[in-house]
Amino acid sequence: MKKSQYNFTYKRDIDEIVLYNTYSKALMVLNEDEYDLYLKETYDDESRETLIENGILIEDGFDEVHFLKYMHYQAKFSKRSLHLTIAPTLDCNFDCPYCYENRKAGRMSQEIQNAVIGFIHARIDEGTRNIELSWYGGEPLLYFDIVESMSRRLKILTEKNKCSLKMYIVTNGYLLTEEIVKKMDEIGILRVQITLDGLAEHHDQSRPLRNGGNTFSKIFRNLSLFDDSPIEVVIRMNVDNRNCNDFKKLKEMIAELDNPNISLYPSPVENINKDKVNTVSEFMTVDEFEIFSIKECREASNEMIDFGIVNDRCCYCAAELENSYVIDDKGDFYKCWDEVGREENRCFNVLAPDDINYDTVLRYLVYDIFEDEKCRKCIYLPLCFGGCKFQRKNRNKITCGFTRESLIQYLESTFFQTSDRKEVSL
Repeated sequence: MKKSQYNFTYKRDIDEIVLYNTYSKALMVLNEDEYDLYLKETYDDESRETLIENGILIEDGFDEVHFLKYMHYQAKFSKRSLHLTIAPTLDCNFDCPYCYENRKAGRMSQEIQNAVIGFIHARIDEGTRNIELSWYGGEPLLYFDIVESMSRRLKILTEKNKCSLKMYIVTNGYLLTEEIVKKMDEIGILRVQITLDGLAEHHDQSRPLRNGGNTFSKIFRNLSLFDDSPIEVVIRMNVDNRNCNDFKKLKEMIAELDNPNISLYPSPVENINKDKVNTVSEFMTVDEFEIFSIKECREASNEMIDFGIVNDRCCYCAAELENSYVIDDKGDFYKCWDEVGREENRCFNVLAPDDINYDTVLRYLVYDIFEDEKCRKCIYLPLCFGGCKFQRKNRNKITCGFTRESLIQYLESTFFQTSDRKEVSL
């Protein structure tokens, strides 16, 4: 037997060493004597069996990288699950300076709606049994009637064919009403993501209405519409160097709502839209955002900021999956949210599915992170699979999402919920 190359260790106390495997996601806590035996590879039978069961020890001839590559491609080309993001419109009632989309008026026609339902039906006939669908925009609540109508049709279709259907929605939250929240629950929306850019002063500068009006107060009031709803509400705070100090106060305000279904997480503002000049945001570097995340995690008594490290996944994001698309109001299919509405990046149109732009499709499907020597040898590979392919292929930017300190902080907050770690180096 040999040690897995994905074993990550750190000392959290005088006689407490954490051993975590980034592939199996197993975590063990060893004392000094146990860790010394681990280093010397002198195990008793019971310890050896435990280490094998948790992927800490593997067979001498087993090639972990090849196996990880196999699991990666198996997930990438599986037909069993279908991941769709549908934008009934690319129009929006907001005018955010950092928006990566170019706002376009229009709504999805009945012809396109029918064709999209037909596309999903065809995938079900081909063996798809699990469907995850996110409603998106633009602002999808501008045409909630489309969201409601298509969702009800999809519920009937999936129930008839004994398929699972999970639906989510991403909205700016301004147009929410009691009736809309009630209908969301009826049609099966499980989670709502709403974006706030910090507190009112900063948020209203970066997320104004198209006429320049403020939006924070109304969005925050609308959160109370979920008081009696089972729907999970995830607040994404877009963070930059201008508003990052708002995060702690915003978290306190959300906690005061006393709704366990509402949570908050930070995400860095990115300068993606080449057609817009953003004079509002002060963008963070990757290192600056990591420092911010770790600091907030510690100040919140190590309350978890979810980086997705524990989740089992074999790709960085759904854009790498063959059976995953973003669909705009015209019926154009894209691989990535950051490309939606830019026709040069579309894969095909739902009315002409055989007319495929293979340059765009293959950009995501055949990109092989295992050919990158640095990534292939990296202990974090099972966590990030090379990071964002949009950034790599379109902006020549490699976003390594994990460092030793960020992983330690995440493991501390996830598994220990304490801030008494005295040492971080072995």
